[in-house]
Amino acid sequence: MLQVSVLETIDFGLGAAQQEKQLRNYFYRSGSFKLASSDKTYLVLGAKGAGKSAIFQMLQELQKEIPIFHPPNIWVADEPQLRDHWATLKNNGVSSQITLWRFYVASLIAKVCLEQANLPEELQKAYRRFLVRWSLFAERPTAWQAAKLLKFTVGFGDFLKTEIPLKIPLAVTEIDYVIFSANQWLDENGADLWICLDSLDEAGLNGHSRHDETEDLLSSMMRAVGELIRLKRIRFKLFFRTDIYHSLTYVNKDHFSAVKLELRWSKEDLAILLAHRLQNLHPNHEAALTFPVGLDWINQVFDWPNQGNLKSFDALYEFMKDGNGDVLPRDLINFCITSQKSQMSFDIQGVNPPKANKLISSPAIRDSFIQTAAFKLKDFLQVFQNFSETYDQIKGSQSSAFNRADLSIALGKNDPLDANLVIADLVRVGALAIKDKRSVNQSDNFEIPFLYALALEIGDTHERI
Repeated sequence: MLQVSVLETIDFGLGAAQQEKQLRNYFYRSGSFKLASSDKTYLVLGAKGAGKSAIFQMLQELQKEIPIFHPPNIWVADEPQLRDHWATLKNNGVSSQITLWRFYVASLIAKVCLEQANLPEELQKAYRRFLVRWSLFAERPTAWQAAKLLKFTVGFGDFLKTEIPLKIPLAVTEIDYVIFSANQWLDENGADLWICLDSLDEAGLNGHSRHDETEDLLSSMMRAVGELIRLKRIRFKLFFRTDIYHSLTYVNKDHFSAVKLELRWSKEDLAILLAHRLQNLHPNHEAALTFPVGLDWINQVFDWPNQGNLKSFDALYEFMKDGNGDVLPRDLINFCITSQKSQMSFDIQGVNPPKANKLISSPAIRDSFIQTAAFKLKDFLQVFQNFSETYDQIKGSQSSAFNRADLSIALGKNDPLDANLVIADLVRVGALAIKDKRSVNQSDNFEIPFLYALALEIGDTHERI
């Protein structure tokens, strides 16, 4: 019973930042977090599960510790919901998606500026009038209005009476006025406004959008941002899925290279990340959490198998790599959560005890690794549904290694052009690895990453763990 109770005290989290309630208690302020908090970073890129939303969440919770958010600077964080904005524009004959993003940004600017006690009365009136005229504040608020404008209970009554129904047609110049007047006011106060946006891959005009529609919409966003960052005081932090960002097309994309951060997790950083979640087992430890400390604590918990490939944390890291050589925090956390649950079940059943002074046995490690592989494949196919049929084709293949011709056959693509497009897509999203260090179009040596191969029952992957 003592061993189970100790195991139960470990809180590995939930595996998804949006669901975490105690993230601040064990959040690892990695080098990537410091870079994301810098005034030199506008774009934060990472695969799903790389920690973008965790950083986005902690930027808000730790705002008092982040210099760029200190007064007189102000900031606003949001996950774009564009249905109301798009409906207003369409009702007024505007179909430009660049204008849509400028309208959306203007609405955020008006909102956050109205929260500032020192905003001049002239701008207060102008921004309230703007929100009313552009259907962003109403007597019967929509869900977006209720969530975003809850603080504002006074100052709108006169405008609701005088502006609704509209007597003067809406003009796009009103959007520009909000943006440019706010920039001027911020400059007069020596302040920057940081606009932080997450969940961009979920942005849509009318709910869920197709992948190509999302690409077009976000390309328009970046065109709008490219215009707005020329203003002295309007700044952005945009959180993108890497594959989506790289598929966007907009003018001067290369100009953003210097302000772009791509999240990559080393073995050392992931060990320290886990150490933060094991810290309750070491209440007397007051020194900094380093890689040697983290690795030691991990090895105190896990009874690594003597046989197979999962003999150490180093080996676990290697076999969790995707086709781009990355290990995602979400996959590692899911492995830990699942192994904890498996061992707790074993302990109740009185089977598969770990070695003395360990908490999680070798059978639990193996079982949880198989489950983690299944979770990863399921999660991948939820995001990239167009690859479902592709994976059905290669499931059960004899080997995870392919030359180009054999891979084309395994994918069920007889046309070389079709095959090459699918192969390039799989490499781009990390679902296929290039083993000969050549470009994707020149390579003739590919391999399905181990986690994917395990979930797809390819070759002898089950025996190897």
